[in-house]
Amino acid sequence: MPTYTNQRARQSLPTVRAYPAPYVAGFIVSLIIFAGALVIGHQHRLDGLQASIFHWFNNWPDVFRVPALIITEGLGAAYPIALCILLALAFKRFRLAWRFVVTVGGAGVLMEIAKKIALEPRPVVMLHGNLHLRANEGGLTSFPSGHEAVGTAMALTLWLVLPRRWRWLSVAWIVVLAVSRVYLGVHTPNDVLGGFAIGLLVVCIVRLLPLAIARPLRLDLEKPLLDKGF
Repeated sequence: MPTYTNQRARQSLPTVRAYPAPYVAGFIVSLIIFAGALVIGHQHRLDGLQASIFHWFNNWPDVFRVPALIITEGLGAAYPIALCILLALAFKRFRLAWRFVVTVGGAGVLMEIAKKIALEPRPVVMLHGNLHLRANEGGLTSFPSGHEAVGTAMALTLWLVLPRRWRWLSVAWIVVLAVSRVYLGVHTPNDVLGGFAIGLLVVCIVRLLPLAIARPLRLDLEKPLLDKGF
């Protein structure tokens, strides 16, 4: 019969974290996609199949311009970031708010690093103006799409707390945002693919952090994200 000391010793041992297969696969796939997209973005070319896909979306009627602008700002800019964080804080879901901060912040950092590496010009430059430009973008570099990167990070963080029957909303968020960026003429298909890869990569990295790191940072899921408190 085990002694009291042995029982205490077993209880004090750190819990071995199980690494969910979907997140391991997501990490590997997103890393591969990002690496490939970065190579393409660094070539500063918009031709072939990518140009065909770009023009197919970009040539949609101008009637979609206003909805696309609303989507791009409402799902991938500062407004939804603030909304997600403030709503979580308002309902005292501090862990959820913190996870939004970490994933969106991480996606933003990786996006900026990738932009400095690729230095890809906007589609209007690569196509010499032969497109429908429906939005004014301040940044000069195109790869990756920052809107898609942070939008994917937010959508996949929301995935963690949505009931299964509502998780299609996260998928729709990512897809609709990507289409809107290409339709507006401010990003190539490769740009939004790279942005998606960054968002997915960050979410997977946070989910796969060792417990010795995740626990002190309140990034483990041992306590549900919708529980009150931190």
